[in-house]
Amino acid sequence: MIESYDEGYKFNKKNLMSIDKPLQGIKILELSSIVTASLATMILCDQGAEVIKVEPTGSGDSMRYLGTQKGGFSAIFANCNRGKQSLNLDLKDKEEVKILLELVKEADVFISNYRPGVNERLGLGLDILRDINPNIIYVAISGFGESGPLSKAPAYDHVIQGMSGATSIQSNGAEPAYMKTLICDKITGYTACQALTAALFKRERTGETSHITLSMLDSAIFFLWPDGMMNHTLLDKDVKIAPPLSSTYNSLIPAKDGFFTIAAMTDGQWFGIFNAIGKPEFKTDSRFKNASARSQNMTELLQESLFRFHDYTVKEAINALRDNDVPCSPYVPRDEVINQPQVVASNTIFQMDSPHQGKMNAVSHPAIFDGNRMKVTKTAPALGEHRDQIIENLSN
Repeated sequence: MIESYDEGYKFNKKNLMSIDKPLQGIKILELSSIVTASLATMILCDQGAEVIKVEPTGSGDSMRYLGTQKGGFSAIFANCNRGKQSLNLDLKDKEEVKILLELVKEADVFISNYRPGVNERLGLGLDILRDINPNIIYVAISGFGESGPLSKAPAYDHVIQGMSGATSIQSNGAEPAYMKTLICDKITGYTACQALTAALFKRERTGETSHITLSMLDSAIFFLWPDGMMNHTLLDKDVKIAPPLSSTYNSLIPAKDGFFTIAAMTDGQWFGIFNAIGKPEFKTDSRFKNASARSQNMTELLQESLFRFHDYTVKEAINALRDNDVPCSPYVPRDEVINQPQVVASNTIFQMDSPHQGKMNAVSHPAIFDGNRMKVTKTAPALGEHRDQIIENLSN
């Protein structure tokens, strides 16, 4: 096994015997607001990392005040910050900055989503932190990156959706439309999480640390690219242009008493649909007999097959489709998602007791390691809840 570069970071196989979670022993300092860095570090916190969330004294992370609230902060904040410690600091006060710099000495990761230049003005730039701790991994998330005409501009999810092509992909042809979720914020968080984990792995193997810069715009375009931009990928003149996959998302399938979904990709699955609607002859129809033909005739295919279920009930449609091994599901309203038998069987949702917000539903960490769900026992902290404890530990 390769040992890393410093006694403080040696890989010790014996110590791993007591590790319950894969990132146990990793310490992360987070300076952020809203979702991107908060979600990234919460994922790592679920996996065992110790995360200290540094928030402005008085106001804290502005996400604390968005939407449904109890106990002085919001549900969305709770959903992105469970398990963390909260340290409130006035970073305009040099004495308060010194507290943070003391924490840097023992940290593995420093992550922030402040605009480029802000950390430098606060005395928290890469060079200063590396002078204190050469081993620290530095992650800087921004809206548009470190260079370019918008590098200093503010950005939130709505802005990035508009610039990345997301609202165009969601268009019904008449006008662009938002995805009604913080999709760009969250995918940036997942991207940051993966990059940070790769940097930890690199440091363990080679002893080399990393400076990661990541923009929301780049993350969103990368996420949307495989299918959303497939018609902008192949550049030769002899390319056969087909309708984008987004055309298959026009609407849920109407039945006599509601709606349901179908996702058919293979010949066998489409042939199963043709069987379910009593049109087996479509299997040999030149328009629909293989993937290439269906791709070229997608609009007609949808009208001739998926919208022939109007005489079925949802239950009848689902039964007919599942009898033919076609991926499908009834439409499930948001209020009913957590009570679905599959969700219950998978233990996807569980209840927690928060000292600040009372009883709450929480979503399980999706990655199951060695057959076991990650145990999540700590809820999101109140603003500055751990300040005294953290500062006391520094003095010991």
